[in-house]
Parts: sequence; C-alpha cells; structure tokens
Amino acid sequence: MDGNGLTASPILEETFYALSRKQYSYKVSLTNEGLHLTKNNDDGTEKTNLIHIRDIIGCKCMRNSGKSGHCACRPVKGSTRKATRDTTTELDECQVRVPYVEAGDCSAYLCVYAFVLKNVGAKNEKRDKMTVTLRFRNFNSYDENSRVAAKWKLAIKSLLRARCEDGTIVAPLDDHYLGNHLLVIVNPKSGVGKSREIFQRKIAPILNMADVDYDLHITCMQNDARNLMRTSNIYKWGRGVVVLGGDGLMFEVINGLMERSDWQRAFEYLTLAVIPCGSGNGMAKSISFETKEPYNPDPILISALNIVGGNRCPMDLVRVETLTQVVYSFLSIGWGFIADIDIESERLRMIGSPRFTIWSIARLIGLRSYPARLSYSKIDNLETETRMNNYTRGTSGDFQEVTDDEPVSIEFGMDPLQEDFEIQRERIESFSSIISKRTAFMSVNEAPSFSSIPDVIEGSEVWVRGPMSKLPPLSDPVPSDWVVVEDEFVMIHASYLSHISEDVILAPKSKLNDGVIWLLVIKNGISRTTFLQFLLGLSSGNHLAVPNVEMIPVRAFRLEPLSQGSHLVVDGELLKHSPVQAEIMPGITNVYARQKFS
Repeated sequence: MDGNGLTASPILEETFYALSRKQYSYKVSLTNEGLHLTKNNDDGTEKTNLIHIRDIIGCKCMRNSGKSGHCACRPVKGSTRKATRDTTTELDECQVRVPYVEAGDCSAYLCVYAFVLKNVGAKNEKRDKMTVTLRFRNFNSYDENSRVAAKWKLAIKSLLRARCEDGTIVAPLDDHYLGNHLLVIVNPKSGVGKSREIFQRKIAPILNMADVDYDLHITCMQNDARNLMRTSNIYKWGRGVVVLGGDGLMFEVINGLMERSDWQRAFEYLTLAVIPCGSGNGMAKSISFETKEPYNPDPILISALNIVGGNRCPMDLVRVETLTQVVYSFLSIGWGFIADIDIESERLRMIGSPRFTIWSIARLIGLRSYPARLSYSKIDNLETETRMNNYTRGTSGDFQEVTDDEPVSIEFGMDPLQEDFEIQRERIESFSSIISKRTAFMSVNEAPSFSSIPDVIEGSEVWVRGPMSKLPPLSDPVPSDWVVVEDEFVMIHASYLSHISEDVILAPKSKLNDGVIWLLVIKNGISRTTFLQFLLGLSSGNHLAVPNVEMIPVRAFRLEPLSQGSHLVVDGELLKHSPVQAEIMPGITNVYARQKFS
C-alpha cells in the first residue's frame, strides 16, 4: 500500500516455484514498497509477505559453479565479491532451500539480501538476515536467463538508491556526489582490541552484500586519522567515511576535516558513520535511539546497516574554544564527576565499559565539588528554536522502471554464494608497524596512560578552520542577556546527543539536528544517597527527576573554573585545564542512519 492507501503498481511481476516437500507456487512482485511474495496454498487461499525496500541492502546476479554434486553458484563475470555463509531462511512456515543443481546448469540466479525486523514491539526486537534466491531458467541459454535476472537486479538497485522513509521516489543527486567508494578507518586498539577482527568477520560481508567498494586504513598512532583527513584527497570516497572504533576516533576525523582549507565543501560532500568498538559508543547508540532501531541485540550489525541504508541525515557540531585551542565536538563537554571518571578510569581501559562503573563507585565514596563561574544563553522557546534549526538533506539515486513478461522459476533459501568459492576483492590497506609503541587512543609499554589533545600552535602549518564564532573572546565579558552563576559544582556536562555512552542516556530529549546544547548542572550540597539515585537513573533517563539535578537547553555557554582539580573532557578526550566556551553549529555535518528523521 502507498501513502494514500492504494496498492502500489508492480514494476516486475512473475510466478515462481519453491522446492520443498510440497510444490508451492509464488507470485513475486517488485513495487516501490519492496518485494511481495504471495504464496498460493492448496486450498486456493493466498498469503503475502512483504520484504520492504528499506530492509533490502543489496542483490547479486549469480550462476552455477558447474561442479557436479554441489548446490553452489558463482558471481557473474566482473564481480569480485567474497562469498559469505548464510543460514537457511524460513518463509511462511515452510523451510525452503536451493536444491541440487546439475552440472552445466544454464540457470541465472539473483540473490536478494535483507535484514528484517523480528519480534516487533517486544523487548527482544532485533533484525535477522533473510536471503531470497530467484532462479531464472526459462531459456536454454544462460545469456538469455542472465538478461532477465539483470532486469530484476537493475530495478531493485534503482529502488535502493531512490528509497526514503515513506516509500516515495525522489530526485537523484549526481553520481559523483554520492559515489560508491567508502573509506573505513579502523583503530585496532579500540575497546578490548578486537576492531580489526570485527571488521573482517561482520562488516566486510555486509558491505559486500550491498556492493559497496571500500578502502581500509588501520591507524598506527594517535591523531593518525586526523592527519589522514587533513591531507588526503577525500573526494574519492564519495560514499563517505566510516570509523571502526570509539567516539575518540570520530573526534579525530571531524577535527581533521576542520583543518582543511576546503572544510565546508568537505562536510557537504562526505557522510560520516561509526561502528561501535570502543568503551563508550555514544554516537552509535544515539543514532539508533532516535531512529528506534533495536541496538542492544547487535550494535555492530545495526550500525553497519546504517551505512548500507544510504540515508544522509544532518547532525549538529559544537565549536569548543579554550585559551590555547579550538576543537569541534559531536558528543559532549564534561567537567566534574563524569569527566573525572572518563579520564581517571583510563588505566582500566582493557576491561571495556565496566571501567566506568568501577570508577564511579570509587568517586562516589569521595564525592568532590569545584568552584566555577557558569554563563549560558538559555533557550526559552525550545519548540521554536528546534524548528528554526531543523533541516534535512537527504540523498537518493535515479529510478528506472523495468518490465518483463517472461515466466521464470524460484527457489528461496540458502545463498548460493556460500559453498565452494572464495573470491578476493581488491582494496587499499594501510597497516601499522609491529614495532610501533603508540596506537590511537591506547598507549603501551612506557608511554603515558593518556595523551591530551595537542594544541594548534601559532605559526605551525596546521590551522583549525571551520565556521566563524559568534561569541566574544574568552577575555571579554559574556553578553548582558546571558545567565551567570558562580557556585560550587559537583559536575557540569553539556551534551548534544541523547547518549554519551551505550548505557548512559544523559539528554533524552536531544536530537541529532535540534540546534540545542543540553547543559546538565549539579551543584554542591547534593547528598551521596541522592547522587547515587542520579547515577542509577542515567541508564533510563530517570536521573532528570532526581532533586538538585538541572537540565538547561542553551545555544552557547562559558565555563570558568576557579580552581584546579577537575578534568576538562571533550568527546572523551582530555583538554588542558582552562576556561572554555562552546556554541552550537546546527546541521553542519551528515551521518548515515537507517531512516530519515522527521
């Protein structure tokens, strides 16, 4: 059904057969909505399953490998994708499979790959892989059968490039703008140090199914990704840049782009994405939270599907200025309790995210407060402010209608890619030296446990660029209409995403592109018992109901610590202790998400 309640017109429609214990016929229709599989039962009734176009990630034309005794196929000439194993798919309570195929089989095959929602609305909601294999064998010639399969593939590919949330077809962008080449940056030491294995085992197969070409870069030192973004020809990666690591690696990518003379064009051109392999993973969880995707069962899968989904969604950045440097932030600015935990627990990084819990207990026992002056430009009408800042820039591809009237046959089930062939794909890789003592965000041997962000020194070749600030210099007073509070604070934390880590939803109302900095303030005087309630509520968002906890929506703020002691942390990275001011830059970058935001 389309948005008006009408049945979508078929682009392609054929009758196929599923080989199982009983012979069932299926009418398979391709519409703007997706792939409709209508089963004709023995009693004359019909039941239709819809594989929605937003759940389909790709398709491939295949042919029989020619090896007698094996139900395997190989890619058609010109394909260089590596095969991956898939489990048998169940459809309408009938388990079906690719049957034995004889040697010299002239059939052409089309494998359609989808990840469909299961247990919708339940606590165990998740996405499962489904592979539909169409076998075209109406003709005695493989070339003729292949042409029919190619028509279906072209139609599905066109729909994939043109899809949007409501199923309508929108105008395409130029191909050179949204190309098919992706850069994947992997931090091999992120989290518990398994990001490289995760890429090969879980991410590469999904990119291959979606026919996404990629280059692979392995970071070998701190700020490696930052230097790569600043100095490389990024326009050859029209599909975007994916970071496989923690939020700190995305911080490097964003600030490396901001050090380019063509920074504005770069952010308009590139789309960013993250695969969560770090300790925090706030950005990945925030995207899934906003799009209502089932993140927890398989965070890596959901984040990978964001990439192959192909929807560009704008995201705010925040310009952060201290006395010695300017950086751009996408996640949060922390000072006080949470910031101290983030930095001081670095010595426990190898155990992963539990390090935050362990250190929180230690810091709660010795709860501290710090004197500071906090100034901010409060947003009084949040709805109006959000509406003014909220704009979307989507992407799509061209659409070409394809029709075909030739009868064909079908088998559902195992991907014929899975059996006998191992096809290597070409890629560019940059590997770290085995003798290197420095790795991104993880120091080893005698290196210090944490390295602060290097300052941009006047006279050096590297300059931070980006949008012009609208704030007065830190040496000047704040505007007269700002609120100024001088007090003792347990913590001040500014967030512009809903989650600062997978299990901490600091700003439940935050959106990727709302133009708001959510400023959480806790002053001195809160008891340990009340503060414990605050900590326990962070995983559900109930912390905002705790007494003495204040959440303030602001456009900009300035924090002036009046003593030493606490750490100043941006996106989990340490800045030198200094007064700091920050301002929102609405929708300045784009990220991949499964659905467009309203």
